[in-house]
Amino acid sequence: MNKTTPEFSYIVDVRQIPGAGLTLDLQADETQRKALADRFGLPGINAFFVHARLKKINKDRIRAEADLTADVEQICVVSLEKFVQRVQDHFSVVFSHEKDSSVRLNEIDLDINEEDDVEFLENAKIDIGELSAEYLSLALDPFPHAPGAVFHSESAPETQKNAFSVLEKLKFK
Repeated sequence: MNKTTPEFSYIVDVRQIPGAGLTLDLQADETQRKALADRFGLPGINAFFVHARLKKINKDRIRAEADLTADVEQICVVSLEKFVQRVQDHFSVVFSHEKDSSVRLNEIDLDINEEDDVEFLENAKIDIGELSAEYLSLALDPFPHAPGAVFHSESAPETQKNAFSVLEKLKFK
């Protein structure tokens, strides 16, 4: 299997995270935004910012939390016109060094919240850029509507009260 290079990558070696934690402010450049837009099937991404915090929970676990903001160009499903929509999201992921973390993580664990996703930590590195890009893709509206876009059907005039109102006009002999 070929491993592709992420479009927006920022790798953190968890062994370098200080005891007080690490705060990162990341911003995708034009090339990264274009590549992400292509990946997600969007006309464009005008801005993509990530404010991330990484903190050691204990010797085996690291919590990565981030708030992301992106201005994405999407195609309205009603008007088929391009419009810009602001996407904001927050995520929290716990990375674990443990080989078989499923057993211990399913037990009552005070350092893991219900909202946290849990991932296995490979090579003591976290790609917070790629992780943020994945969460951006999940936060995108799958059926985007431009502000004020209204669906109008030519076959159903607005004067009809319901689907059976056409039958009222029929006269039987």
